[in-house]
Amino acid sequence: MHLAKCEADGFGADQVEPEHILLALLSDAALVSSTMEGVSPSDIRASINAHALRREPKPLPHDLPLSAESRTAMARATEEADSAGQQYVRNEHVLLALAQSNTSYAAQLLKEQGFSIHKLGLQIKAFPQDKQGGWPRHRLKGK
Repeated sequence: MHLAKCEADGFGADQVEPEHILLALLSDAALVSSTMEGVSPSDIRASINAHALRREPKPLPHDLPLSAESRTAMARATEEADSAGQQYVRNEHVLLALAQSNTSYAAQLLKEQGFSIHKLGLQIKAFPQDKQGGWPRHRLKGK
């Protein structure tokens, strides 16, 4: 979430939107190479930069809240981890949750790029049950 908040800060946003979360996920080279075959991170970044409203950056320090749509995506990511029987919410769960949205610009971009929700879902189910490296659930609730 820290990187997503930094992305939102760069746009002078009042809250973290799904597009900011997607931009943050694009910095995870392992995620991009293993789950986003055929998707162009640079095209996604350019599209978001062209689409997003830019405002004057806010003075630091401050903490940006998640938008309602981002909170929904994070709750969906937790549900994805639960349904796969996994203890941690990983970037793959978050990416899948973002792509499943019916309304966000981030989901629209992923669909336009040919991102495969089905393929990522299968990859997530194949994760070892005790594999760590994600976010513990208690850190996602209420944020």
